[in-house]
Amino acid sequence: MKVGVIGSGLGGLLAALNLRKRGNEVAVFEKLPYAGGRFTNIERRGYQLSTGALHMVPHSERGPLAKMLRELGASVQIKTSKPEGLFRINGKDCLFDEIPGLFSIKEKLKLTAALADLKFGRGGKENFREWLEKKIKNELVLKIADSFCGWVLSVDSGRVTAREMAAITKNVNKLGGPGVPLGGCGGITQALVREFEKLGGKIFYEAEIKRIEIENNLAKTLATKENSYDFDIIISNTGPKAMIKLCGEGNFPSNYVREIKNIEEACGIKISIACERAMLKHSGVLFTPQAQRISGLNEVTNADPSLAPKGKHLLMSHQALDASHNATKEAKIGIEDLHAIFPDFDRHCEILAVQVYKNGWPVNRAISGAHISPETPIKNLYCVGDAVKPQGWMESEGVAAGVKLLEHLRKKL
Repeated sequence: MKVGVIGSGLGGLLAALNLRKRGNEVAVFEKLPYAGGRFTNIERRGYQLSTGALHMVPHSERGPLAKMLRELGASVQIKTSKPEGLFRINGKDCLFDEIPGLFSIKEKLKLTAALADLKFGRGGKENFREWLEKKIKNELVLKIADSFCGWVLSVDSGRVTAREMAAITKNVNKLGGPGVPLGGCGGITQALVREFEKLGGKIFYEAEIKRIEIENNLAKTLATKENSYDFDIIISNTGPKAMIKLCGEGNFPSNYVREIKNIEEACGIKISIACERAMLKHSGVLFTPQAQRISGLNEVTNADPSLAPKGKHLLMSHQALDASHNATKEAKIGIEDLHAIFPDFDRHCEILAVQVYKNGWPVNRAISGAHISPETPIKNLYCVGDAVKPQGWMESEGVAAGVKLLEHLRKKL
């Protein structure tokens, strides 16, 4: 069978290699001159910055992404972060298990009960902030929740359901925390491209798909500006909104179009910093619940020194961004946070890049908990990518778990 994949981001490459491994003829069309989209590296002054996702895998070598990479023969070493994460509260760094000890006995009991509900319960339909406020009314607890959600989901606790957070908590307890892939995001992308091309798969660069031609409820043709290509199966990694635009709204039921148009994107700002010395001295996440905007930071060079020039370090911060807010103003507040978190920032650090992710190039094309199906009303047209994340799976883990949902295609191919 002939398969056409639109986009060489993480979801597109995972799907393409997976289908090529089964013997299908697979071609990938990428509008950029390089593979990876928001999941690869760009070099700046010897530092390997990421184009989108941070250089971390949420569940290190234990999650869906690492498992799928092994299955596909894409060799990537992922170094588990130690510690997995610390929370800077009142100027001191503490482990997650130490947080209840910061509160009074009464509040500690309430917080412990809430954490147990997350671990063993199902949450609820209300947003996580509302759910948490019913359990414990404490501003610091809410800030901790916002910090975690801002780092891993690029939204505050009021924009994700308690049910989704309960599912995420279960996966964290089962599989543990993050790791750093050697080579960063680009290390994963390069491994997938190498394996795909070794098996005869084709990637067409600077080949933007202008339209998907539909006939009798089947996606038949991918058209670039110059050429047209016919396929039996088409997989889109462009996001559901862009996919509908490529096909034309009239080819979908109105309720499906309405559902897709209502998808909210998760937006954010990442600041990449060159450091003369290690500022964190560990490879985990530093959550910053008391910062104005920044949700957390990581210093990936403590796991992979090759991501910076010899003897230097790469520090990256992330903050959620409301798409309606002024990104320039929000970035300035994030820079203020960096100076507050590190009083000696100007002596040891220099900002390399401030990257804003919104307006069609977001952190995630759907907020976690949206649960968009990879199947579409068009019989042989499918979606992959960060809008197609099954319940409980964060970021790149969700992308891999979403691609895994296409396993039923075995019967068709």
